[in-house]
Amino acid sequence: MILAIELFVLASLWVSAILCLPSALRGKRLLVFWFLFAFAVTMTPQPLPIYLAVDSLLGGINTTSFIFHATAIITIALIDTLVQSATSKDGLSRRRNLISASVTTGIIALQAVLFFGGEWRFNTVREALPQVDFILYSSTTWLALGFFSVSVAAACLRDIAQQTRTITKVSLSFIALGCLGVLVFAVVSLTGAGLGFANHESTFSQDAHGLYLASLFMAPLSLAIGAGLTSAVDGIITLGRNARSRSLLLRLTPLWIGLMADTPELSLDSANSRAASLFGKDPTPRLYRRYVEVRDSLLVHPQQITARNEQILRAAENHIAAQSSTSPSRAVPAS
Repeated sequence: MILAIELFVLASLWVSAILCLPSALRGKRLLVFWFLFAFAVTMTPQPLPIYLAVDSLLGGINTTSFIFHATAIITIALIDTLVQSATSKDGLSRRRNLISASVTTGIIALQAVLFFGGEWRFNTVREALPQVDFILYSSTTWLALGFFSVSVAAACLRDIAQQTRTITKVSLSFIALGCLGVLVFAVVSLTGAGLGFANHESTFSQDAHGLYLASLFMAPLSLAIGAGLTSAVDGIITLGRNARSRSLLLRLTPLWIGLMADTPELSLDSANSRAASLFGKDPTPRLYRRYVEVRDSLLVHPQQITARNEQILRAAENHIAAQSSTSPSRAVPAS
């Protein structure tokens, strides 16, 4: 059951990252993509069969554990940068980004020294847990996760009241919930390690195992939903608007062709195939251009047009007006 949940979470993260890839390739929502990609990489070795398979390829000395800790630090730093830049009025300064990158690099460098400099890495986690250097190594991740999760959650909670879009408020709430899951994971892990070191007979880790698993599953799902929800909804809305634009463009084109035959000097557009109208790039600018040219032609050479064509013109006018009056509000995350 646990393995099935882990695989579901992992698949959800990779699907989210893949869906965000087209926007990233166009230079949009790059931070969202890199966060989802880093998060997917981080969670990939969580299912034990995947962990064992990957680690065997890397020499079987728990190097996969080091990769998990390092990418976890990168992931939480990315979500911090993403949220802080989106919720800050003027975005993050170059100095702030440099500090964040330096802290992240410093933590990972410290982890590398503690991991590759200790013999405990050849043991299982249960065997390594009582050792001070292993606890120090793992604590760097847990403390960083706790710090960044509080920072991100605080930024989200501050910004919720300032948002006007319900979907953005929901996204921020999911991110804050995910941060709570990260914080619980970090606190339970750190407490369990500390109590286990102080008393080898401590049963805290076993007693809190259910809470540990719940936080481990809740955090990635909530963060992934929060990071991608606004973008997904905006994408669906854009697809709907583009579909309406393409439909109106196809219906308006016969009238445009007929009028431009008499007034070609008014046209800056060129006739295109039906396939181009259906599958070409953003159809709204072309619809607007042809609508304006049709109106200009009717002003230069007044003539009667059918009621159907008049209806199409009104529909195009209303659609274009609705498009121009809708300006996207500041949303998280949209970087």
